[in-house]
Amino acid sequence: MQNILITWVSSWIWKYLTENLHSEYNIFGISRKNSKISWINFIPCDLTKSKDISNLISYIRLNKLVFDVIIFNAWVGYFDDFKKVKDREYLDMLHLNLYSNIILTKKIFPFLCPKSKLIYIWSIAAKKFMKYWAWYQASKFGLRWFVWALRNELKQKVFLLNPQYVDTNFFTQMRVEPEWRYKETLVSDIYETIKKILNNSESRFEIDL
Repeated sequence: MQNILITWVSSWIWKYLTENLHSEYNIFGISRKNSKISWINFIPCDLTKSKDISNLISYIRLNKLVFDVIIFNAWVGYFDDFKKVKDREYLDMLHLNLYSNIILTKKIFPFLCPKSKLIYIWSIAAKKFMKYWAWYQASKFGLRWFVWALRNELKQKVFLLNPQYVDTNFFTQMRVEPEWRYKETLVSDIYETIKKILNNSESRFEIDL
């Protein structure tokens, strides 16, 4: 069975995805909190901490793991007037949403198969503009262009998925009334797109959901 590594598996979205994937793949998951899902090989890791990433790489090397698929999904968002977002909050967004994904991509590269697939779950927020989303969109925009450049360097296939509004508890940290202009992306839509990528029936680099 092929190995899949997914970041931030403590969210219920990833419970749904792993429920539908674990019969065909060995799933390894990392997040700050234990996923408590029996079919995930859980590795505790806070991607905002360099020491945790080093420990993750040591674990992978010690267990001689090689990954066929990496799904990058770790992100955080605080939504408010630009001037009211706290220093800790915007640094957390830039660190987790942008910097940690770049560093993890570099660190984990020696443990990828030649035909590995790198799937970045990002957001339509990387392409459009929303009031009170400045810091969040800065992090999303930055990673989008990193991934665009990455696909021109790697032999491995790189994919960028842009969901629209996904009905989760993610927006509990929004301190202002949002101005929604997007349709809802169902979790099943995300899963079906990922499954097509894994089955080689989806070849587009950037996919808006």
